[in-house]
Amino acid sequence: MQQAWLKYDVGQCGYCQPGQIMAAVALVKQISSEGRQISDADIDSLRNICRCGTYARIREAIVEAAGNM
Repeated sequence: MQQAWLKYDVGQCGYCQPGQIMAAVALVKQISSEGRQISDADIDSLRNICRCGTYARIREAIVEAAGNM
């Protein structure tokens, strides 16, 4: 997840990054344990607020990381 975060230049101020990454990893693990692919609805269920509004990059990073985890 951290590699995808760097690749997509997600972090700006850093305020939300630890919580975003932890929530994303937990979500990907849960989805994987259910034997399915992550969906937009799954990502939308994350409720961590990003002050900088990098939600599009967060989404891209989660999708890529899910494929690599």
